[in-house]
Amino acid sequence: MFYFLKLSPMMLVLLFPFLANAEAKVEPKKVEAKKVEVKVESKVEAKTEAKVEESTEAEEEPEEVKPCEGKTLKSKFTVNANGTVTDKKMKLMWMQCSIGQSGSDCSGAGETFTYAYSLQQAININQTGFADFKDWRVPTLKELTSMVDLTCGQPVLNTTAFPNVPKGWFWTSSPHNSNVYYAWMVYYEHAKHHTDVKYGTNYVRLVRDNVK
Repeated sequence: MFYFLKLSPMMLVLLFPFLANAEAKVEPKKVEAKKVEVKVESKVEAKTEAKVEESTEAEEEPEEVKPCEGKTLKSKFTVNANGTVTDKKMKLMWMQCSIGQSGSDCSGAGETFTYAYSLQQAININQTGFADFKDWRVPTLKELTSMVDLTCGQPVLNTTAFPNVPKGWFWTSSPHNSNVYYAWMVYYEHAKHHTDVKYGTNYVRLVRDNVK
């Protein structure tokens, strides 16, 4: 200490920078904290961008098919309360439903039979009767085609009198003219008639002669 005081002014000038550096090392260095901004993407926005657009078009419901009255109901057919329909022009009485169907709306899919078994169905029904009649039979080709009403489409049949007509061929009792293995049938979807082998299966609607 005393030796330091005896130093000359020149020596003090030389030593001053070293003393200043020593004091600067002792003081802690202040570092400014930098604010770091982190942008967090909103989850709601992310979901919105990733959202798949759903179709707003509602599924179209099939249009309800309305019964076709055609031009034959008042002039030709009379719907009876016992499950039968009277053909005033042909003087016939039809079962309103094909065999296998039932009710005023002819619910059910209907049954199909071979030619021989369709004839047997008439025999079976006549044992107990239907609508108080026991003389039902499979119609001829002429009788079955007489039901066609071209003012109605698919089926070409008065569906007010004959509802829920099965989409398929109907047997007639008329055999083929030259081939005993074939018989005639009628298709009401397009008013067609054709022959089929008798062991084929088709729908049946019975008829009887209306004596009234």
